[in-house]
Amino acid sequence: MNGLANLTALVFGGLFAWMVIARSGEQEGRGRKYLPYLNSGVLPSYVIMMLVLNGMYAGWEGDSQVWTGLVGWMFEVFLQVSLYFLLLALVLPLLRRYIRAGACAMLWIIPNYLYLTYSTNRHTMPRWVIPLPGGWLEAAGVIWLAGMLAVLGWKIVAHLRFRRWLLREAEPVSDPEVLSVWEETVEWARIKRMRYRLVISPQATTPMSIGLLWTSTRVVLPQRHYTPEELKLIFRHELVHISREDAGNKFFLAFCTAVCWFNPLMWLAVRRSSEDLELSCDETVLSELEEGERRQYAQLILRTAGDSRGFTTCLSASATALRYRLRSIMKPGRKLPGALLVGVIFFPLYVTCGQVGLAYGAGTGQADLFPGEAGTVSLTEATWTGERPYVPVSCRDEGALEDYLSSLTLYRLFRDDADSSAQDQPLLLTYDTPKGPLSMTLWRNYVTVMPSWEEITQWHNYYVSGGLDWERLGQLFDR
Repeated sequence: MNGLANLTALVFGGLFAWMVIARSGEQEGRGRKYLPYLNSGVLPSYVIMMLVLNGMYAGWEGDSQVWTGLVGWMFEVFLQVSLYFLLLALVLPLLRRYIRAGACAMLWIIPNYLYLTYSTNRHTMPRWVIPLPGGWLEAAGVIWLAGMLAVLGWKIVAHLRFRRWLLREAEPVSDPEVLSVWEETVEWARIKRMRYRLVISPQATTPMSIGLLWTSTRVVLPQRHYTPEELKLIFRHELVHISREDAGNKFFLAFCTAVCWFNPLMWLAVRRSSEDLELSCDETVLSELEEGERRQYAQLILRTAGDSRGFTTCLSASATALRYRLRSIMKPGRKLPGALLVGVIFFPLYVTCGQVGLAYGAGTGQADLFPGEAGTVSLTEATWTGERPYVPVSCRDEGALEDYLSSLTLYRLFRDDADSSAQDQPLLLTYDTPKGPLSMTLWRNYVTVMPSWEEITQWHNYYVSGGLDWERLGQLFDR
């Protein structure tokens, strides 16, 4: 683990913990009363941007390794996100019992900032490698990419279709009593510029907000009568969702589901995360209500059963979450803020990202390390770095060394730009080949090679199945 990764994890872990504390009692004084969780579009936007830029670069340079490096990083990040969501879903009942819903909701969203690992942890060698046969790798990659695009496209199209259907006959609210409660609630929430439109729709069955951008956000009411007291609770609920950008949070979770579409447990975890977003919203609304208003809020949820497809937030509860929401409303209890937990969890989540790598193919050292026929290469330099760095050594038997390296079973790592400096006692070799000089470095269980004759000079990293036999290598050199 490099120092930059540790420092970054500490800084962001502290930032997330501070955000939980800042929102625990709501804002007092100046500024908006409700604060957003995080910029939920960071990781999806970053991945899409990198896909486009790497695709353009690979096209210009004709280098397919640009793509494989990005795919490897995406695999590592989203494998960890998938496992993290699974573990979080398993311990969720315990967390809900002792910490506030706002902290639980934050825990689902902090993987959004794992994009930072692309500039820090991705340059380190993985500690564990999953080797895959190379024959079906391209087919598997095409299937995965097609599934990702299909799931993400399906979710986006479903959201747009639902939005179009919901707002097709919607009209701006004109009832003065409703508008008066709306304006009072907006002022109470300290939203200076109201960019969200209030409409009424015959298709709506529950109050909801819909829209990822502030220009397209609508607060939708069904065609039914609500008392001023009920309207106040409804508007507070929806303004909390909008201010915290929960529609964007749901898009981030949908993006994670699309990338990990093959994992059924991921779908379950995302449903649990949506429940925590609603519980957190309830918790915020209830923080300033009296017991009678709590009972009215619970009754309002019981009477509301609605359709909330797409990236929407609504007052109604799913059947699985209804009992827990009502219990939390009527008997909230005292719970820990959970700020320290959020900060502490982000640290290992970040610094362990990239510790599991992906390798493909199953070649031999003869094919991957040495070009041409056997015996056509000669060792020109050998350097061993142990207790003292860069100690020149002489090889006792160059033929035996070449035979051993040629017999290795190698898997190509997706990360060709990874740095192996964290590995112990590397052995640096330089060979003279018919094509030109060949630089080779042997690490604990990796071999990196830099052929001088390639158009784009770069290191190629290989994972050695079973690891290198360092005892045998030590016998071949005088140190």
